[in-house]
Amino acid sequence: MSEPKFQMSINLQVLNHLGLNLYSNTSAVLSEVVANAWDADAKEVHISIDSDSITIIDNGTGMDLSDINNKYLTVGYQKRSESGLSPILHRPVMGRKGIGKLSLFSIANVVKVFSRKNDEINGFEIDTNSLKEAIETNDTYYPKELSTTDVTFAENGTIIVLSNLKKKRTASLATHLRQRLARRFAIIGEKNNFKVFINDKEILISDRNYLSKAQCVWMYLPEENSAEYKDDLLKQTKDEKIKLKKERPSTITIDEETHRVSGWIATCAEPNELDDDENLNRIVIMVRGKMAKEDIFSEIGTTALYSKYIFGELSADFLDLDNEADITTSSRQDFFEDDDRYIALKEFIKKELSTIRSDWEDVRSNTGEAEACKYTVVSDWYNDLQGDDKKSAKKLFGKINQLTVEKDEKKELFKHGVLAFESFKLKNELSQLEKISAENIAAFLEVAGRLDNIEATMYYQIVQERLAVIQKMKDVVSDGSLEKVVQEHLSKNLWLLDPSWDRGTEAPIVEQAFKTQFDIIDAGLTQEEKDARLDIRYKKASNKHLIIELKRGNRIVKTDELFAQVRKYFSATMKIMETHEMTEPFEIIVLLGQHLDGKDFNQAVYEATKRSLKEYNCRIMYYDELLRNAENLYSDFLEKNKGLSTLSDLISELDMN
Repeated sequence: MSEPKFQMSINLQVLNHLGLNLYSNTSAVLSEVVANAWDADAKEVHISIDSDSITIIDNGTGMDLSDINNKYLTVGYQKRSESGLSPILHRPVMGRKGIGKLSLFSIANVVKVFSRKNDEINGFEIDTNSLKEAIETNDTYYPKELSTTDVTFAENGTIIVLSNLKKKRTASLATHLRQRLARRFAIIGEKNNFKVFINDKEILISDRNYLSKAQCVWMYLPEENSAEYKDDLLKQTKDEKIKLKKERPSTITIDEETHRVSGWIATCAEPNELDDDENLNRIVIMVRGKMAKEDIFSEIGTTALYSKYIFGELSADFLDLDNEADITTSSRQDFFEDDDRYIALKEFIKKELSTIRSDWEDVRSNTGEAEACKYTVVSDWYNDLQGDDKKSAKKLFGKINQLTVEKDEKKELFKHGVLAFESFKLKNELSQLEKISAENIAAFLEVAGRLDNIEATMYYQIVQERLAVIQKMKDVVSDGSLEKVVQEHLSKNLWLLDPSWDRGTEAPIVEQAFKTQFDIIDAGLTQEEKDARLDIRYKKASNKHLIIELKRGNRIVKTDELFAQVRKYFSATMKIMETHEMTEPFEIIVLLGQHLDGKDFNQAVYEATKRSLKEYNCRIMYYDELLRNAENLYSDFLEKNKGLSTLSDLISELDMN
């Protein structure tokens, strides 16, 4: 029996750990194959995908039998030369320990490899079932030799066929892989003489579909060809989206040595833009042109609002220097966290994120106005504001615009924001509204906006109703035959007499006592005196007892007559207060339609009369004065706060949009 041609040189238990479950997704696996092709000085890599198999063909240097056994099938050998460059094209080599090829077993149960170097063609097959048997028995594993008769090579290179796939491939996989491989490599393209094709379609830089999502971009330029590098970055953005382009320092000092970071960090306009077939809310670390860590941002540990908008790609080749220890993990997808280089990189990113956060908040604040004013009714409301009010509203819109919410939710918050703003404006407390942080603004507005909406709407309705009452009173007061209407209006609407008297409370016992006493007074009145009176009412409002004397609107009352009645009312009231042990204050109000003494009215006498009546806790009010003051008060409120009149319409329209 002849000696087996191929032999895998690795502890099979180690292989089980490293290879059979090394990666969980196809793009990560194929990126290792593409990286090997790069290291082999391939200029083209063709990947063909169907439902049952994946084939990868490269035109690199290829492998002879010695290369296959001593390099490809030997895991853990020193892959890099002293220079760290590939032999022909002098590329910086990506691989280091020859582990990446083991990833093939993560997605395929059968791996076939054909390779040509010069005139020598070899082929072999690795079957995971037989490989597992060897692992269980701890036997040496010998890959199966394959015939190469039907295998055609136009030039040197390697063909890898993955079959008996662990997951069925779908028709959309090619599209997804094109994008994901584009994002996993910074060296794919004509510029680096390295083209990759999937199902005969070349992967282009546009397939990355990364920077096209950027609203703000912070750039970290390399020392060499920085202008060209910047130009290449900006070509990937969409000019109409960009609100900020900013260059940032890109050097890191570690143990007195300066290293360079290149790449970019960006923020998008809306968080959902980062939700495509993979999560883009991350900062990728590239090393030697290949993704080395899918996300370092998650390790920074921030929950600030801006964090949901962040994405980026940074190259840090100093993490993989030829003369330094290898700090990548077995999966080649992460780094040892205690390494000084990795710690320094994280600190650099943390510091940069602080600046980015500040810049982002400024941009979002400035664009919040435009976002809110997309709604015509909000725009109309906002444009009616003046001076500091407008500045305060702009700040509020800016805070709302920082929130990571969907469009409909943001619209709702703009609505609550308008309502809360109007409420705080009414209370002259806009400065308090400005103190609320962006992180807390959503919860605050949801409560404040809704409560204030109710409050503002109800108060506006009250004002409108009061103006209607005033108008009704104006219509009837001049007609002395409508005594009952006047009585009812005043009895129900004590705010006409004093805005603080919202409504009177019931006190039946005391009211009956007043009625009894005033009946006694009535018994002593002359017919003329009785005719002069319209009615008398007792009410209690704001802990004050009110005795309200109503005179007919067209009746002229003499000063002496008034004094005589008021003294009687005062005496009767004091008697009632003493009898019922009441300590609350009381007031007698006489409501007149005409000036005292009619044509004999004298202003000086009138002023003296008012001062004298104060001794009896009495004051005179006139119907026209009463109504004019009340109307002015509430009309003035409506004028100063006319924005309230449109709030209901504004809310209704926003709800419909």
